[in-house]
Amino acid sequence: MADGRTAIGVTAPQTPPVEVRAEWDWNRVLTPRVVFLMLPVVGLVAWAYAYPLMRWEAVWRSSAAWNHGYLIPALAALIAHYRLKELNPRRIGPSIWGVPVILAGFVIRIWSLTLQYGFPGEATFLIVAAGVVLLVLGWDVLKVLWVPVLYLGLMIPWDTKYYENVALPLQTMSAWATEQFLGILGIPVDRHVNVLNLRSGPLAVAEACSGLHLLFAFVALGVLMAYMYRRALWERLVIMASSVPIAVFCNFIRVTLMAVASDGLHFERLAAAAGAPTWSRYVPGFVWSMFPGPGLPDRLAAARESVLNPQSYLHQSFGFLMLGLAFLLMWAELKAIDLVLVEEQGPAGPREPKDAGGTVNAYKQPAAPSTDG
Repeated sequence: MADGRTAIGVTAPQTPPVEVRAEWDWNRVLTPRVVFLMLPVVGLVAWAYAYPLMRWEAVWRSSAAWNHGYLIPALAALIAHYRLKELNPRRIGPSIWGVPVILAGFVIRIWSLTLQYGFPGEATFLIVAAGVVLLVLGWDVLKVLWVPVLYLGLMIPWDTKYYENVALPLQTMSAWATEQFLGILGIPVDRHVNVLNLRSGPLAVAEACSGLHLLFAFVALGVLMAYMYRRALWERLVIMASSVPIAVFCNFIRVTLMAVASDGLHFERLAAAAGAPTWSRYVPGFVWSMFPGPGLPDRLAAARESVLNPQSYLHQSFGFLMLGLAFLLMWAELKAIDLVLVEEQGPAGPREPKDAGGTVNAYKQPAAPSTDG
């Protein structure tokens, strides 16, 4: 140096090495050992819940309220895939604690069968499923997969007494909201409990129109959308919770559309019978040929009956339309969250994987002190 001093090297403090985590690979789970352990356990659970599984499938097939049950296992697997890729659990291995969890589920099921409690006993399937994950894959994986395990609960049909206790208030709510909105539009309507007396005749807001089956389907959609996007936990909870008011709102829209369609088809039938049809003359003929009747007035009457018949495809199409509306509302909600909550962006750099607890699996290295010499 210029002043004659000797430069002395300064050694940076020792830091732990950065842990590099590989991307999630399903081969970490589906090893021969895991598959060998999983097969007998899954077989035992399938045997123990054979009757509930067959009953659930029969309900899915016969009830519009539970048609979504066929999709829930596949959607749960999709959520599990995204959760595993996002959190990438560190340790994967059997845990003996899964055995008491499975046995607890079986004991509760036997107890509920003894007391003839059907639905609570069938819901123990979720406890047993969690026990299987814990037994075969361990705690770290269960911490990641508890969401898809609970998601399977959306495929379990409720007992009639539980279903009706929730459906009846929703029926009344939908009928009341439709009455208020039609009054604003200037459409005369007189409501008696869950029956809307329109100018075209009565429209009963039956159990099928309560919106409860839309509620189950929309909650399933809300959970799926929440975990398809990597967001903060509270944002995901908001998205999932919003599926309930969205379901109620969409069902109100559906009942209102049915009421307006009923009145519209009724008065159009009267106009067609008088030889002065209005908007129906512009509808292609092949559309009216889908309904029975020798002439346009009879086919308009058949179309109205199809709108009011819960078993008809035209009636059910209103529900499918509401699923599309719910998806758009949830998408708009995601965009609104992005606009309101703008995250501060740090310097660009590679994103480090997280463990099951959501913490970064790497030590941050402190900057080495600078030297002048």
